[in-house]
Amino acid sequence: MVGGGLAVIAKKDVALDVDGETIRLATLSTTVDDVLDEAGVDLRSTQAVVTPELGAKLDGQDARITVRTLRPVTVTVDGEARTVETTALTVGDFVDELGTVGPDDRLSASPDTALPVSGFTLGITTPKTVDLFDGGTRRTATVPAATVGDFLDAEGVTLGELDTISPSVDAPVTEGMNIVIDRIRTDTVTDTVPFSVPPVYVDDPEAEQGTETVTAEGVEGARRVVRDVRWVNGREVASVTVEDTELTPAVPATIARGTRPAAPAVTNGSIWDAIAQCESTGNWSINTGNGFSGGLQFTPSTWLAFGGGQYAPMAWQATREQQIAVAEKVRAGQGWGAWPACTAKLGIR
Repeated sequence: MVGGGLAVIAKKDVALDVDGETIRLATLSTTVDDVLDEAGVDLRSTQAVVTPELGAKLDGQDARITVRTLRPVTVTVDGEARTVETTALTVGDFVDELGTVGPDDRLSASPDTALPVSGFTLGITTPKTVDLFDGGTRRTATVPAATVGDFLDAEGVTLGELDTISPSVDAPVTEGMNIVIDRIRTDTVTDTVPFSVPPVYVDDPEAEQGTETVTAEGVEGARRVVRDVRWVNGREVASVTVEDTELTPAVPATIARGTRPAAPAVTNGSIWDAIAQCESTGNWSINTGNGFSGGLQFTPSTWLAFGGGQYAPMAWQATREQQIAVAEKVRAGQGWGAWPACTAKLGIR
């Protein structure tokens, strides 16, 4: 009783929110501190943000007190860590509080994950643009990946048992980096391979030296060749033969080589052609049966006496060059007079 009257203290309805858990009190307490004491909330060993602040009076019949305990969050952004004190209750609230997390950033925890008072570690990975060279084919992707392995997972890229990658899958992803995958494959390949053998040469005394004539065509054989082959990005880079078996033998070609001495190089060819035109109308293989033959009309005795037999039995059977070679020997021994009429007609003597 004060001044002859009664002082009536009305009860207040207070909603007390402590780190997201709300309790309701009907209390006669008039300050924030008293309500906290009454509710058994001890802040002496804890850092917290209280709204309204400690010591504030409660006005009205309905009041609300909010207590948010500070909690440490270690934030790692692309491998760089720092610790932030926050009153946020969830990862989502904390991210909103930071205000620096982009919509395409990747979080290590879902937004509704609770942040314990004891502390929390949150990883944030920002998108990075990377050039991927996969099996020789280039593509560019922008992905919030922390490691090369994470990047491959995000892009749906798998590695074969023999494939190689650079840098390694646990290497950190950086902006603008190149990732190179070599696709490696090994296999056993069987081929049927044709082969040939060297020709067989036989002497042909009827053919001039320096000439060769195929008298029997060769036939290719076949071999079965088994190889262990290594491919990198679709290109064969190594091969080891593990089997080489002959299936069909090869048949060598037969080549006849001429052994008959060749006529010396023709000298005075135009003169001899003129004489032959006069003697035989230029027919080097003429044989009329009158005792003279060939373009220069040799008798058999003259032909053989001056070495024509090394080329052919009769002059008409020899080549132009061979006949001229013998004629040069005749001219050396008898002079142009051996062809008296034609050389006189041609003005050679």
